[in-house]
Amino acid sequence: MALVKCPECGTKVSTAASACPKCGAPIATPSIGTPLSTIQQTSKKLKIQIIFSSLAFWIGLIWFLIAINSESQPPNAPPPLIPVFLFLIGALWYLVTKFRIWWHHK
Repeated sequence: MALVKCPECGTKVSTAASACPKCGAPIATPSIGTPLSTIQQTSKKLKIQIIFSSLAFWIGLIWFLIAINSESQPPNAPPPLIPVFLFLIGALWYLVTKFRIWWHHK
């Protein structure tokens, strides 16, 4: 415990005191110098949903690209629907989960 001068009246005050005992002025406590860091607490359930939605997105995209570049497919055939739906569901699921993480952050 060191003594510092009160900024208002000049009385010596302990650094452990929150205010000057003579005049009542608040005593500024020096910061330690380490920056504060906040940690986002995301539930494991939402992290698992991010992983599964990302997998659905990438599997659907890769499956779609392989299907449209396939040699056995006729040139004017409609795009395969299962990979498109998997891609879109994965993308939408990912966005909804990211919104839920933002909404429920602590």
